[in-house]
Amino acid sequence: MGFQDEMKQIFLRVAAGEIEPVEWEKWWNSNRLKLEETLNRGDRGRIMPALWSANYYWMTKTQDGVAYYFHAQGRPVKTSGYYEEKAREEEIRERQRAMEVYHRKTVPARRPWEEYLEKHPTESISFDWKSLLGTPPGQKPAKAFSYKNARTTEQWKECGEELKLRLKENLQAKIAPVAKAYGMKKAGPKTFVREKNGLVSRIQFIGYFRGGGYEAMICYLCPIYAIQYGILGLPGHVSQGEYFQKMRNGWGVIQYGTVAVDAAMVESINGKFDDILTFLADGMLPEWQKIDSLETYFAKERRDYLRATEKGPNDPRTGRPMWNLDGEEKPDPWRADCYLFGVWDLLTGKESEGYARLEECVRHNSDYMKDRLKEFPNACDDPRDAMAVMYRNAQLFLETKEIPDAQKRQNAIRETYEEECRFMRYYHGLAKKTERS
Repeated sequence: MGFQDEMKQIFLRVAAGEIEPVEWEKWWNSNRLKLEETLNRGDRGRIMPALWSANYYWMTKTQDGVAYYFHAQGRPVKTSGYYEEKAREEEIRERQRAMEVYHRKTVPARRPWEEYLEKHPTESISFDWKSLLGTPPGQKPAKAFSYKNARTTEQWKECGEELKLRLKENLQAKIAPVAKAYGMKKAGPKTFVREKNGLVSRIQFIGYFRGGGYEAMICYLCPIYAIQYGILGLPGHVSQGEYFQKMRNGWGVIQYGTVAVDAAMVESINGKFDDILTFLADGMLPEWQKIDSLETYFAKERRDYLRATEKGPNDPRTGRPMWNLDGEEKPDPWRADCYLFGVWDLLTGKESEGYARLEECVRHNSDYMKDRLKEFPNACDDPRDAMAVMYRNAQLFLETKEIPDAQKRQNAIRETYEEECRFMRYYHGLAKKTERS
């Protein structure tokens, strides 16, 4: 048997998933010169890419190259899914090892935070959220469609209405119960909020806009006086980790009402809400539950831990961080963190630091706000304009600096805080429309 026949036999075994990565690498390297004479440059690059290494991920690339080689010769071959399955298993193991290293590296920051929590215990929530997974109880049978993709106005309308029905079923059956278990109340058909000890938590599904379904889910925990932007949030492995990535992957299934919402589509929608529920109930909400006061929210131990988790471990496949929340150490473009910490400094008696932060916030946003208020004079009182609301709040706190008497100044700070919290309850959806005094 000549080399070309031997090569094709090996290629067929690769297509069938019968050759392991190390065996393949050994065969290729031992026949490199013959392969260069037999294969053109394009085939060599597809079958053995320059970055190839002996693992199943790269064997899937080799298999694709082999399939292309036979297809170009006019004799397509059926390929096995063996390498893809092994590559998935391999990737899971590698990511688990990377996460184990990440958690070991963050121990020095995590331990003080855990010790802080031991000294400041919070109420634990026991809720069987896993019983909510799957098909919502009483879900209406899937509708039969005579088409797959909506083409006419009537079809778009029909698909949109069916999508909204399935979203509503899942929201009520899965998200509402877990939100209620954590003390949140409805502030609208797609919004859940909670106020406790000066903190507000909010979960909101936004839509329907271009796609007809839910464009995104907004979640935040912050002081009532603050807006939902700033540097304090969740640990990176919670806010951007495995559950988050799985939730975001394929989000379009609950976003776009352009295809028939048939039985398969309904099942996919149910599955996506399972992903959302898992992210909330097994990640975000338990983490929020640890924080039941402003003191804990601003605790140095918590802030240090969050900073330590801002950058994730390198993805074994791409070599890039799995997540990176540090913004390359650039200042917050809104200076929302200046407002957030500035007010807290004032409330805790650190006036010089607080006023300096608030001055930075107001100075940074002044030019933008001058133009904004010319066009929209009531922007500072509109919950849809977070930047204008924050700017006005920062101004009001900063005005107390002009009071010369220390005691009167502290009283004014407290009164401003109470007044702004009253308005911000409306902003966060905790209260009905409230006008500023």
